[in-house]
Amino acid sequence: MRIEDWDEYKHFIGAVTEAASNISSSPALTKITSYIFNAGGKKLRPLTIMLSCGAAGGDYKSATNACLAIEAIHTASLAHDDILDDGKMRRNQQTIHEKYGMAAAILCGDFLIAKSIEWISVYENQVVWDFGHSGALLSEGEIIDASIKRGEMKAEEYLECIYKKTAALFEISAKIGARIAQPNDENQINAFGTFGYEFGMAYQIIDDLLEDFGLYKDKESGILSDSLFSIHLRSMPYAEAAKKTIMEAEAYLGRSKEALSGISASPSKDKLFDLIDYVNGLMDKVRKSPELAV
Repeated sequence: MRIEDWDEYKHFIGAVTEAASNISSSPALTKITSYIFNAGGKKLRPLTIMLSCGAAGGDYKSATNACLAIEAIHTASLAHDDILDDGKMRRNQQTIHEKYGMAAAILCGDFLIAKSIEWISVYENQVVWDFGHSGALLSEGEIIDASIKRGEMKAEEYLECIYKKTAALFEISAKIGARIAQPNDENQINAFGTFGYEFGMAYQIIDDLLEDFGLYKDKESGILSDSLFSIHLRSMPYAEAAKKTIMEAEAYLGRSKEALSGISASPSKDKLFDLIDYVNGLMDKVRKSPELAV
């Protein structure tokens, strides 16, 4: 079954579409927010929350506000990131600053951060703190990315950068989902957090690799950041660098599965494994590329 056919996905699309339609008394903000919220995508972060909530024994619909909050802060970060990277296209449509102007993109990002706080505030203090912490890490990751020139980033700096920019949000998403379901089971919450961390690290390594191989037709950036592949490429041949990058991503995905080994069987847990397989499958075009042929 496709991700888009899952009940959780359909529920979130309905919730975010409704939220975007009356998100602000400002017609301009409502228009811009609807433009970006309806841009498509697999909605992996909200799905991580809902599936973690379900796998931890909760009702995934109880995590709807958390899903909206995560999607809002993630979308805000993309709006700001596209400005820093001089992004032209994302998800097959113009970036916000290209379509509506720089000021609108900055202000819309700020607005979505404020809305994310509003949405997350219905939950207990620890959920709110975890969410706020993930936002702080995201900003720290952006600073790392912006402050190091392309071609100069070291592997350990890259891994710190993608943890803060990407994996931390998956880590917190999984923990928030589990905490909403079982707020007092710290061992289970931490297991989901480990899953989110490992999954998020793999996802960003793979996402960067696909961009390096020119396999994204719906995204165009003026400034490319370093990737794990580009870092390996400084010290080894092209095919070897690609294969090493794939192996490292596969190792993260393997550990993400291991993190769920102690979680009781359920349809939600099965779907978390499906997400892992989906992300792993994204590398198939790289694996099959002529450049990697033995």
